[in-house]
Amino acid sequence: MIEDLNITERTPGGKKEARKLRHNGLVPGIVYGAGMEPISVSMDEKALKRVCFSSSFFGHVINIKLRGKAEKILPRDIDFHPVTDIPIHVDFQRVSEDSKVKIHVSIEFINEDKSIGIKKGGVLNLVVHQLECLCPADNIPEKFVLDLSGKDIGDSFGIDDIKFPSGVTPAHPERDSIIATLVGSRISVEEEEEKEASAEEPTTEEQEK
Repeated sequence: MIEDLNITERTPGGKKEARKLRHNGLVPGIVYGAGMEPISVSMDEKALKRVCFSSSFFGHVINIKLRGKAEKILPRDIDFHPVTDIPIHVDFQRVSEDSKVKIHVSIEFINEDKSIGIKKGGVLNLVVHQLECLCPADNIPEKFVLDLSGKDIGDSFGIDDIKFPSGVTPAHPERDSIIATLVGSRISVEEEEEKEASAEEPTTEEQEK
């Protein structure tokens, strides 16, 4: 949960109203979904900046209270100023505990120093940086962790290597079947080819024969 993002209702308005909000250190946004009317909201810019640059920002459900009613909302889209990268607008979707949402979950690799392939000079080639999943709104994973221990060049990671929490499933299992592969760097490949070539070359004794 994002605890320090205080979201309050605001008076709907155009660009002039939005500029006024931003001048006062607030970021405009909107809450929509669940078959209810959209509500214009605002939040503190500094508080938003503390959380919005995290890769898991879109996977956090936020508890708010609008018009006297408790609601759960999920960040769905955020616009940034093209020059300053300051957040200028956020879209939130209403969710319920029994609803499922489509979320991109980040993937983290650990124990690179224990990978045989990386010690050889190999490189981890990421095919999928974030895995799109269908998740219960009350059980969204912050990230998936994959262990590189013992992995050698030629090894790969797939969906079967991910431990999915209860109720969480990949949205596109066929498309995202391969998550990452451990490949040889150009230098390590060239060195390996040179070794193979040297092994195939006849020795001096063989040449004399």
